[in-house]
Amino acid sequence: MPKRITIAPHLSPEELQARFRQAKTTTQAHHYQIIWLLAIGKTTAEVMAVTGYSRGWI
Repeated sequence: MPKRITIAPHLSPEELQARFRQAKTTTQAHHYQIIWLLAIGKTTAEVMAVTGYSRGWI
């Protein structure tokens, strides 16, 4: 059974979204996008569909 992903509230969803949009590299943008989507309650399956990354990578 896969482990449940939890996001520590170091940054608000709004701050994560801003960092995603202001990222200077593609890799940084993808990392913030994944964390932001999980922080706003998207499921891993939904994040996979949006980003194209596998469950193991997320």
